Amino acid sequence: MELEFPEIHIMVIIITLAFIALDVVSGFVAACVNKCVDSSKMKTGLYHKCGFVLAIVLGIVCEWSLSFIDLGFTVPIQIPVCAFICLTEIASILENLCKITPELTDARFMRIFKHDDE
Repeated sequence: MELEFPEIHIMVIIITLAFIALDVVSGFVAACVNKCVDSSKMKTGLYHKCGFVLAIVLGIVCEWSLSFIDLGFTVPIQIPVCAFICLTEIASILENLCKITPELTDARFMRIFKHDDE
């Protein structure tokens, strides 16, 4: 059986990968701005990103395997996994933006995040 994905699934994966890339770039820019580039932190961050990519692959494989294993119902797995990753990355990007532009720390929408000085 051929592995088929609806176009929306492909777009969700691309969007998720874009958020992951934006987080890597914003984290690096924040480290540069604050003069705290640390290769061990970068390596740890890349391992976490690899974990997210593996979670996406796991969701795809699990959803695909349901076409062979008849449970009597289907469970959407890939899109919820990608949605969780996107939300996590958005939070991380917002935190990085505060490190790049400290004025954003006092913005109303940023109050939900814990700040380093608290």
